[in-house]
Amino acid sequence: MNLIKVVLRRWPVVVVLTMLGGVGGFVYAQRVKLIYKAQAELEMSVRRPKVINNEAIFDDSPSQNEGVIFNTRFKKFQSPAMERLATQEYFKRYPEDDSSVGGPIGKFQLATLIADVGWYKDPSANIVNVYYFSEDPEFAAKLVNVLSYCAGLLMMQENQAMSDEAVKWLKTQLDDQREDLEEVERQVSAIRDELQLDSLEQRKAAVGQALIAVSGEREILVSTLASRKTVLSFVRELKGTDPNLEILPAGLPKEEQLNELIAKWRDAYEELQLVARRYTKLHPEYKAAADKESRAKKRMEQFIELSAKAVQNEIDLLGKQLTQVDARILSLEREALDLEQQLVSGEQRLQRLERKKEAADNAYLSMLRRMEEARLSADENMAFTKVIRNAEVPRMPVNAGKMRILASGVFVGGGAGCALVILFSLLLGKIESVTDLKDLGLRILGTIPTYKKTDSRSELATIGLRDKFCHMIEIFAGINALVSSDKYAERTKVLLVNSAMPGEGKTVSACNLAISSAMNGSRTLLIDADLRRPQIAPVFAIGEEHPSLLEWLVDGDSHLGHRELVFNNVIENLDVITSRPLKEINPAELLGRGRLAELFEWARVHYDRVIIDSPPLGMVGDAQVLANSADAVIVVSRIGKTRRRSLKFALAKFDEIDAFVFGCIANDVPYSLSGMFKGAEGYGYTSGYGSYKPYGSA
Repeated sequence: MNLIKVVLRRWPVVVVLTMLGGVGGFVYAQRVKLIYKAQAELEMSVRRPKVINNEAIFDDSPSQNEGVIFNTRFKKFQSPAMERLATQEYFKRYPEDDSSVGGPIGKFQLATLIADVGWYKDPSANIVNVYYFSEDPEFAAKLVNVLSYCAGLLMMQENQAMSDEAVKWLKTQLDDQREDLEEVERQVSAIRDELQLDSLEQRKAAVGQALIAVSGEREILVSTLASRKTVLSFVRELKGTDPNLEILPAGLPKEEQLNELIAKWRDAYEELQLVARRYTKLHPEYKAAADKESRAKKRMEQFIELSAKAVQNEIDLLGKQLTQVDARILSLEREALDLEQQLVSGEQRLQRLERKKEAADNAYLSMLRRMEEARLSADENMAFTKVIRNAEVPRMPVNAGKMRILASGVFVGGGAGCALVILFSLLLGKIESVTDLKDLGLRILGTIPTYKKTDSRSELATIGLRDKFCHMIEIFAGINALVSSDKYAERTKVLLVNSAMPGEGKTVSACNLAISSAMNGSRTLLIDADLRRPQIAPVFAIGEEHPSLLEWLVDGDSHLGHRELVFNNVIENLDVITSRPLKEINPAELLGRGRLAELFEWARVHYDRVIIDSPPLGMVGDAQVLANSADAVIVVSRIGKTRRRSLKFALAKFDEIDAFVFGCIANDVPYSLSGMFKGAEGYGYTSGYGSYKPYGSA
């Protein structure tokens, strides 16, 4: 839709280029000659014969280099060999066309025409199109059919030559492969004799069995050693009063003698207990019993100590035997590992040679098959192209008829016009519609139509004084109602009217907004703060004798007060402060002074609405200073003239000083059918307000 809008805004350019395209198409259609196209189709295939069980089998499956083969053969269709072959075949079929016997075509001319024949290979299929353009449809069909036949003939000749050459080369390769295979077989036999892998396997098996036997012996020694250590631990912990004397373990040395000594000591101990009940320790009977029990216990403990030493000696002997067995196991394991490494190394060498032998064997067999295939190809003299469709004499020209050429010219001209208009619009970068303003985040306060009934800026700026019911004053009345609403009244008492560039309608908008505010009953003050190009004095016919704002700012000690600057004879409730330019004064030096701020504060107190007409922000920075004293800013943009970059720059400048941009007035919006595409949104005011034309340049 945006592109359609851009095209409709500049429709005359599109119409002119469309007409030029139609004229060009008409001229071309009168001079063009009818061209006919004859076309034939060929199928390319690569079918290699393979010998399986002494039978020739043709494999139609695609190979990895099929594309290379096709492209190579396809290139040869346009070679000098094809030209010579096709020339001979053509005059063989149509001898009456030979110029040597009165025909219209010579051999050299025919060779030139053959070079102009087109060949196209379908990238998605093995199909070749042969085509030729000519004013003579019959000759075109004959030439294409001859070339289609010669393509197959040329392929057969190429196949024959390649097969002969392939057999010659393959014979040499086969001899080399046979020598490689015999050499590998000799190496395999030599490595088998050298390695003696069978002997190594036998030795490895014997070592493994010995290792198993020694490991079993070690397990027995470990078990016995653990048992003796347990006995030793038990014996060393035995005491005379130890209850474990009742449960002696098996395997103690001289177990019967130990049990006898334990029994004697236990009897002496029990006898001592009986005597102790009857006599005191000083009694001779008690002393004799105690001495007997002591001797029995000492003999028993001495025997236990001797048993412990005997068990310890046995443990030491078992430890030495276990150490010897471990050393033997370690030796056998090393021997087994060495044999394993020899076997692995030998098998790897043998496997490498076996793979090499297998590869040489496969290569030899493959070479044999290839030789057989090449012989079959040469014997059969196969053709690799097949004519799918012969060329017929064309009846319809391929170039368009006159009406189609004319329509194409109109279409191309219109397309070029649209493209030119769009390119022109992109290069200029102007605001082309109200939608463009909305895209910049601006609130659209009103859309002013292209007004064609007023000739001067003064008339347009004061149109509300003459026609209270015109569309423009209704728009400004709506804007005034919005800024005077309870929602915005506190933030819009002092309004700064600004634009990005001159000639966008800010002065006219400021004047009409002030008139509308005054008619609404608000005491309104309109200040012409454009100190460089003031325009309001001529609009309201205010003479030069009235004090100028610029002169008042220059004369710091002036006796004039704020009230003397005001011209109050415009209309009821509307006062104006005007200015006149002075060449010797730079306004930028005056705006920062306090007198202008004091004037605005005085106006804020004495008026309901203050409207300031400021210079364009895109040209000078005065508006930024003025915006600091205003409550809100209203931006005026002229459709088709305001540059997008300038407007964005102005909005950015206001944003830098945190100025409140209340909204935007879209100026010079056409309300015609094409105006719908300029952002007028189809209100259709043309029928109600007549025809308009652009107003002013302010």
